[in-house]
Amino acid sequence: MKYTAILFTILFLQGCTILESKPVQINPLLMIPNEWQAQGRAGVVFDGKSENAGFEVDFKGKNYRLTLTAALGFGQFIVQSNERGFLVNNKLVNANLQQWMMSEFGWHFPVQKLPDILFKHDQKTTNNWAINITRYQTINGISYPKIVRLNHLNQAIKIKLVLGEINQLK
Repeated sequence: MKYTAILFTILFLQGCTILESKPVQINPLLMIPNEWQAQGRAGVVFDGKSENAGFEVDFKGKNYRLTLTAALGFGQFIVQSNERGFLVNNKLVNANLQQWMMSEFGWHFPVQKLPDILFKHDQKTTNNWAINITRYQTINGISYPKIVRLNHLNQAIKIKLVLGEINQLK
């Protein structure tokens, strides 16, 4: 079972590197929409281990809902930040996203940075994260990042986001 999971992870990450894309004109949006959603896959390498997961994120202003789905659909977490606080599977948790992800998975990523990355193509190093957009895609005539790499500067965490759909709701 362990070797099967490693094989799927390697095949997923290898497949992500050979995706063919056509040149995209890189024009970031001037404003971040108030409501939007995105989905894709995340490949994570941390402390010599690797994992991958599907993700879907919905933003409404500063509030978000992040759904993480384990490989092959085994297991799912829904985390959200809203007026009530930070919730995991609809239960209020006395932690923030970073603290919860570190205790649950051993890694985290800056979900609050996603709006700037996706809509403004922001690649500035921030909050100990180096951000690099390595490929773009066009959706409904707008260019968005397709592959985003996040490397933590102080911890052994490397994340590769492969974005599929990105939708502006308002």
